[in-house]
Amino acid sequence: MSAVSYDSRALKLDGRRVLVLSGAIHYPRSTPDMWPSLMRASREAGLNAIETYVFWNLHERERKVYDFSHRLDLPRFLGLAAEHGLNVILRIGPYVCAETSYGGFPLWLRDIPGVEMRTYNRPFMEEVERWVGFLCGLLKPFFAPFGGPVILVQAENEYANVAAAYGEDGQRYLQWCGRMMQEATFGVPVIMCMGATQGTLETINGFYAHPKIEEYRRRHPDKPVLWTEFYSGWYDTWGYPHHIRGAEDMAYALARFVAAGGAGANYYMWHGGTNFGREGMYLQTASYDFDAPLDEYGKPTAKYYHLLKLHRILNESAHIFLNVDVPEIRQSDDEVVEFEWSHNSQSLVFICNDSAADEAVVRRGCSSLRLPPHSVVILRDGELLMNTAHLSAARRVSRAMRPLNRTLTGLGGWVEPMPDLWPPALRKPTIVTEPVEQLLLTRDMTDYAWYCADLHVESRRAGVGMLRFEAAADVLYVYIDGKLVGFTLPPLHENRKLDGSDRENENNAPDFHQEFNIKLAAGAHKLQILCASAGLIKGDWMLGGANMARERKGIWGRVFWRDIPLQGPWRLSVGLLGERLGIFGAAGELVQWRADLARRPSMPLRWWRIFFKKPYTCEPLALDMSTMGRGLLWLNGRLLCRYWLAQAIGKGGTAPGDPVVSQRSSEPTQRYYHLPAGWLEELNLLVVFEEFGGNPAGIRLCVWEETPR
Repeated sequence: MSAVSYDSRALKLDGRRVLVLSGAIHYPRSTPDMWPSLMRASREAGLNAIETYVFWNLHERERKVYDFSHRLDLPRFLGLAAEHGLNVILRIGPYVCAETSYGGFPLWLRDIPGVEMRTYNRPFMEEVERWVGFLCGLLKPFFAPFGGPVILVQAENEYANVAAAYGEDGQRYLQWCGRMMQEATFGVPVIMCMGATQGTLETINGFYAHPKIEEYRRRHPDKPVLWTEFYSGWYDTWGYPHHIRGAEDMAYALARFVAAGGAGANYYMWHGGTNFGREGMYLQTASYDFDAPLDEYGKPTAKYYHLLKLHRILNESAHIFLNVDVPEIRQSDDEVVEFEWSHNSQSLVFICNDSAADEAVVRRGCSSLRLPPHSVVILRDGELLMNTAHLSAARRVSRAMRPLNRTLTGLGGWVEPMPDLWPPALRKPTIVTEPVEQLLLTRDMTDYAWYCADLHVESRRAGVGMLRFEAAADVLYVYIDGKLVGFTLPPLHENRKLDGSDRENENNAPDFHQEFNIKLAAGAHKLQILCASAGLIKGDWMLGGANMARERKGIWGRVFWRDIPLQGPWRLSVGLLGERLGIFGAAGELVQWRADLARRPSMPLRWWRIFFKKPYTCEPLALDMSTMGRGLLWLNGRLLCRYWLAQAIGKGGTAPGDPVVSQRSSEPTQRYYHLPAGWLEELNLLVVFEEFGGNPAGIRLCVWEETPR
């Protein structure tokens, strides 16, 4: 049994102040066979805790049907953390953000009558209370009062981002959520980041935390300063650049925070991992690498080794600065500040250069210390321990994907038919007078829905014209008489706004408006639109502040040809025939895979089947998908991930001044796709569904390995 408490200086375990050094590892974004090595590497790096969100959206895809198997085996994950001597910060939410589908909410919540998420709404709160009660009952042995590793629990997440939209009802909900979590978690302290309520411990998020300490102490003089999201980089979205953050800047940020009195930090992410299946949010890449110290494949980076050195210094010196409430502060100029912590005749000094552009020189006795921009020099009892700006050349790590000389064999293709050519037993479309959004039909069990209608073009309206969709999402493929004539091009906007002046009129939302210039001859035509979801939103702001219950996919507004609205009826069909037949698994043996289709590979709506033997290597494996377009990947019958070879040409992602570099490129945002070792067999089956064209013969099996310096 462990008693968890805190005072104004630090978190306390069994009455002893501790420095919390934690790293975020999300259990669904890695595989169970990876968990022990991730825990071991975390411990060896000097961490004493790991953090994870709890993914309600994955555990309860159907209401009251719970799944804690395989990657979702949270009890096993928590048990492994304890075995490796790691405490756990468990962020239950229920809203978690996390770049996961629907921000961690199960989609079925949206369809409960009268529901609104993240505000004082009884239908929503009743489901939250039921879920949290079930979860905490299941995890009871893992809470610290019962001898388990869970020392902190988080309620909600970054509520300040949406507080203005919900006003008093939002604050009532937040207070209810805090009380509910306190009652459910057996006395473990409850934290809330960026907005907290009475009885909970507020924490800080951001790239840097030290500028927020003074204001935090004014508001919470009796609480320690904890930093629960210390961003190691940033996430990537398809069509936009990859984001990186330097190891030196990370070390500066942590050292500067501790110097000013910070008592605990959690890297977000420490290991980002992979968005398997269809689990990422709207536009989120399959990779969730986040430029984390442990990369997507679990391998240590230069950032890992640089921070390891800093962690050792902080752990070895924690008794000096944690046993003192405030340091002696000396300000030599506007940008250079010195913090000295002294205890029992020992001292720990942090000399900090806060300038982002200018080097500083500081005299110490007879010598001078050079401090590059954004750097901290650490001395213990006068001995120089570290300059955060100096990254050891011996610890620089360079890795690259190397294609293996392995033949992907047995390439065969199968054509996905138009829905009016499906077998009669499956050809049962939903008939509506006007389009209805696809989640009402798909329940997010597939990315795909077909919208079909008859289109008659008068002679005077023939020729080139505009086919306009008043409200549609996300990627549309427009077919006329079975021929692809247009499709949505990336990059798409991550934040798509409804009309803020009239939230009830969703059809006026400009960012849900799509249009295509096409040519139509006079006469009767079949209009067939395949709508493909790129993932569900993660938060209200992605809809311009409208409640998350307003999430939509497919087509839900009027459709115009040359500004004349099309008349129904519309025939709506859910999913793909190949999905329904399960041809990505054992049922694939029942269809005829044609080798001759590979001679015309760049055609839309193609399924491809490929075999490969398991390579005997200890290094991580990935697929180079650079010759493909967009679609889904299955490995040995499991849905591996979405893929999209969208060029990284979009602008945006992080705010000006953030310490993240955006690597714009004509290369795809993501080219390589993780093949987890735990999913491999001696002979492996890869099935690809390609939406608009690609050459499967160009897919390559690659190994992620260190390259010579």
